[in-house]
Amino acid sequence: MRLRIAPITAIALVVVGCLNLALMGEITIRALSNDKATSTRSMWEIGLSAIGIATGRKPVEAYAEILAHPVFFKSRQPFVPPPPAPPPPQMKSPLAAVIDPGLAVGGVMMKGTVSKAYLTGRPGTDGVWAYQGETIQGWTITSINQAGVRIEQAGRSIDLQLYPK
Repeated sequence: MRLRIAPITAIALVVVGCLNLALMGEITIRALSNDKATSTRSMWEIGLSAIGIATGRKPVEAYAEILAHPVFFKSRQPFVPPPPAPPPPQMKSPLAAVIDPGLAVGGVMMKGTVSKAYLTGRPGTDGVWAYQGETIQGWTITSINQAGVRIEQAGRSIDLQLYPK
């Protein structure tokens, strides 16, 4: 059987093979003669006549301005600590929560100087007619008018409207 290979490809393969053999030979020669080779190692010397004298370098203190304003700070200004937090505000005495008395105005009757309101309590309880100045469930009726009733307890007042909006 006959190989079909182009002459240029055969020449290239022969050249690459010869180059490979030459390089392998060089590696072998260097590996075998490694103990005979002497290398001239150069010693590193600082080259200063005396430490700190005639070095040609500036002392660290000369860079104080640069060190005080670091490059990677956003403002390049010296660090200034934030001001102390303000003291917490003094708590005022908590206001007493307005408690819903559970009363609703069912009606208002006014005749001359007499005025009274029909107040109903929680569901399941009957309503009661009350006059101005009376106390119901701890709440005192302070005023009665056509729109509704105003009740007060311990300085707090609530307006109960006949027709809430």
